[in-house]
Amino acid sequence: MTVFVFLLLSENEQKDWYEHLPHCPCNNPDRNGIQLKDGWAKDIGNIEEFHQGATECFRSYPPVKTSAGTSGQQCCYDAEGRLIKCGSGAGTPDKVSTCAGEDKNGVMVIRYVGLVRHYLKDVLPFKWAALHDNAWKKYNLEWVPDKGGKCE
Repeated sequence: MTVFVFLLLSENEQKDWYEHLPHCPCNNPDRNGIQLKDGWAKDIGNIEEFHQGATECFRSYPPVKTSAGTSGQQCCYDAEGRLIKCGSGAGTPDKVSTCAGEDKNGVMVIRYVGLVRHYLKDVLPFKWAALHDNAWKKYNLEWVPDKGGKCE
């Protein structure tokens, strides 16, 4: 285990916390129009900074209780609407979810109670990793991108 990962694991947190989250849809959930109440909301975060190469990202809801916290999945898609499964554009699971649902336009409703913890447990570690080349490679050791349930 790297020092980076060791420092980020809490005493009760299991390394496989993300395995309890929903799998990403293989294709952009809204590619055929907005699908409300499908468990996926359009992400309003800074995709260019955190998921370079992605065109659009979505966050799962409702949050799932895991050993890491009240967690959620993030899935990112390329210009053709295909799930990005690896690399800098891939979505990453959140130890602390910031998505409470979606509005009438399919855009995520912010889960304010999780914002500070999300920053501390998910965003700040990425920024620490960013001090090195290929930050996403280091970050993805602990925040493993979902490959989709049965995506080719």
